[in-house]
Amino acid sequence: MSIKSFIKSKQFLLHLGLIIFTFGFLVYGALLTLKVYTNHGELLSIPDFTGFTEQEASVVAKTFKLRYHINDSLFVPDVVPGSIVSQTPATGSRVKEGRMVYLTISAMAPEKVLLPMVVDVSFREAQGRLLNAGLRLGKVDYRPSEFINLVLESRLHGQLLPNDTMLIKGTAIDLVVGKGLSNEKTLVPDLFGFFYVDARETLYNISLNTGALIYDESVLNAKDTLNARIWKQNPAYSTSRYFELGVSVDLWFTVNEEKLVEPTVVEPENFDNHQENTEVEVLEF
Repeated sequence: MSIKSFIKSKQFLLHLGLIIFTFGFLVYGALLTLKVYTNHGELLSIPDFTGFTEQEASVVAKTFKLRYHINDSLFVPDVVPGSIVSQTPATGSRVKEGRMVYLTISAMAPEKVLLPMVVDVSFREAQGRLLNAGLRLGKVDYRPSEFINLVLESRLHGQLLPNDTMLIKGTAIDLVVGKGLSNEKTLVPDLFGFFYVDARETLYNISLNTGALIYDESVLNAKDTLNARIWKQNPAYSTSRYFELGVSVDLWFTVNEEKLVEPTVVEPENFDNHQENTEVEVLEF
C-alpha cells in the first residue's frame, strides 16, 4: 500500500484521532490540576496583625490559612514591647492561600550601636560612618582650626563622646568641624595639673584645640589614663605670647606626683628683675 493510500485509510485516521484526543485530555488534566493546586481565582484578604503578640498573630495566620515570619524588631516608644508594629503585605491586600506575611515586632529595649571613629577624619567621611552605623548627623559647629573640614569633636547634648560609646540607634550626633585659622589671636592658658576633659573644655572655650596627647611611663592602664594630669604643654603658658584661634596645644600627662609639683615660671620681660634675688626654675618644652 502506498503512503498516500495509507494516509487516507480509516485505520490511520482512527489512530490520529486517538492521539489528538489523548493529547488534549492530558493538557486539560494538567491545567485542571494546576488550578486546584494554586487555588486559581481564590484570593484571601490579609488581616491586620498590628497590636497582636506573636502568639496571637500565629492564631490569626492559621485561621486565615496564611504563614508568617518575624523578620525584624524595632523599638517604638509608647508601644507595648513584643507587639506587632508593621506587616508586609499591608492589611487588606489580596493574596493566595498560604502566602507568607512578614511582621515587624516591637523590641523590648532600644537597639544600641557603637559610635564609629568620626574624630580626626574629614567631615564627609564622618557623615558616611555615622550613616553606616545607624546614627544621624545632628548640629554642625565650625571652629577655627589648622585643618579645614576636619572633624575635631563629636558631642551629644553638649558632652564630648568617647570613641567606644554605645548609643541608641538613630541618635543625632553633633560634630565640631575645623574651618581654618582665624586672624584673631588669644593667649594659651596654663593647663598644668588639669585632667584631659577639663583641659579640652578650657581650650574649646577660647577656640583652641588639643593636639598630641603624650602619656609618660607612669601611665600603665585605662584607670591611670583617666587620673593622669598635665605636667607639660606646647605652646607653653605665657602672658605675652598670642596665638591664632584654632592652634593645637600638645599635652603631656602623668600620674607621677613628683612631676605635678608646679614649677616657678618667670616671664622673659621680668627675668632681669628676679635673677639677682630669686633662684628661678625655668620649665623648658
